Amino acid sequence: MSTALIIYTVGYGLSALISACLGIFVLARDPKKLTHIAFFLTCMCFVIFSVSYLLGINTSNHDLSRFYLVITLINILTVCFNATMAFSLFNKLNEQKWGLVAVYTGAVALLAFFLQDTYRYVLSSKPYDYMPNFYNMGPYYWLFVLYFFVVSGYFFTVVAHQYATGNEITKKRAGYFMLAFGWAYIFGSIGFLPIFHFNIDLMPSVLLGLYTIPLAYGVLKYDLMDMHIFAKRAFLYGIGTALLGFIIVGINILNNILVKSIVGFPHWLIPFISALVTTAIAHYVWMQLKSADAVKYEFINTISHKFRTPLTHIRWIAEELRTETASEKRNQYVDQIQYSSMRLFELTNIVMDVAQNEVDDNFYRITPVQVEELLQFIKDNHQDQIKRKDILVEMIVGENVPVIEADKTRLQFALQILFENALGYTPEHGKVIISVQHNDHKLYIIFKDSGIGIEQKEIPFMFSKFYRTSNARRADTEGMGLGLYIAKNIITKHHGDIWVESDGINKGASFNISLPLKG
Repeated sequence: MSTALIIYTVGYGLSALISACLGIFVLARDPKKLTHIAFFLTCMCFVIFSVSYLLGINTSNHDLSRFYLVITLINILTVCFNATMAFSLFNKLNEQKWGLVAVYTGAVALLAFFLQDTYRYVLSSKPYDYMPNFYNMGPYYWLFVLYFFVVSGYFFTVVAHQYATGNEITKKRAGYFMLAFGWAYIFGSIGFLPIFHFNIDLMPSVLLGLYTIPLAYGVLKYDLMDMHIFAKRAFLYGIGTALLGFIIVGINILNNILVKSIVGFPHWLIPFISALVTTAIAHYVWMQLKSADAVKYEFINTISHKFRTPLTHIRWIAEELRTETASEKRNQYVDQIQYSSMRLFELTNIVMDVAQNEVDDNFYRITPVQVEELLQFIKDNHQDQIKRKDILVEMIVGENVPVIEADKTRLQFALQILFENALGYTPEHGKVIISVQHNDHKLYIIFKDSGIGIEQKEIPFMFSKFYRTSNARRADTEGMGLGLYIAKNIITKHHGDIWVESDGINKGASFNISLPLKG
């Protein structure tokens, strides 16, 4: 076995190992979320492809090599899962459902075609460069390549459209996806060229599997504050540490081979670099574990405080009620106890909703909803706070606003969260504007306030669980950082989008919702 083949095999293997770790990590983040499932399946397909490919090129027997290379047909499914992942993340599953049906139908048909006679895909392997065996394309191999690039081009176009038309967060996520798919196209194409008789060094193609890194980052980037990640990190870091051990062993083996094969190669160089990398990774793991403990402590402390306040209020009023004889005063005390009890009930529901994280679509009761009526109802129920702070609340509603299909109770809850935030963080004598507009495809609801504003660096994290800006914590020490997370979850379940815009501190903020219209 040549040194070049060893380096190529180890490099490709490490690339596949990184993909496997990322796939497990993202799936553990939320095993019920379609985006995460599709990402995991994408990674696993690449791992299977990589293992069969490496076995095929390292086997000296031509027929056995062909058997392994036939398994690389699984790459057909990789692009299917990539498309599913992208459409799911950007809430485009309904819009692109027939495209996905065509993608999966084509994949099944192509797999059936090749598996009926695998010589249509590849012939008996033959040597290439430093590889004992390599692909020897069959007469219909071009169908595989055509399908791969057509489907990849299809979902890449959809992602590019999201980058061009989406809000700030959508643009950034789409940017990570475009970087990943561009990386995969470039380094993946290198692997195709020798199959079509182009004489090229395949060594750069070992970097192909790294395209899953920006994909994983795009999937998880704005959920990094979620408790689910912290709850599972310790286990995942344990797995990662074990895998790191295997990687270090592999690096040492590679170092010994290079020292024996290359005259004058410094035997200390690779161990020194691997030691530095290992130290850096160990430090990172330690800091992340400390961060997890801090977040868990903050969560328990916050929940305890939030529950203690109404409980203390109930206890105090109950003691006063024992000695009070005036019926009017007793009725006031009973009303206050009822209010505190309802507050406890609301807190319990919030914690339960957060614990569930993703509510099954079957729990949503979709009915025709007039958004203007919902907003007017919410406004009327907050008149006391509006008058107390002397805030001007203006509603601007476009003409002929259509009825939407939604779960009325949950949508009202999400809109109420945004309205209460606007009132709560707007100072006295301020202004809140609620506007409702629409086009042929979407309904837009905007809550614009003249409040405390948001720093640009904090905008990407506004809808993360338990996240509150430093400015918000100073303005309201009672907040839990859950409202916007819940609102986003509800809007997402309605196949809508929610984002925030602000010019900075004390310059107000605009919370925007888009919801699809029937048609």
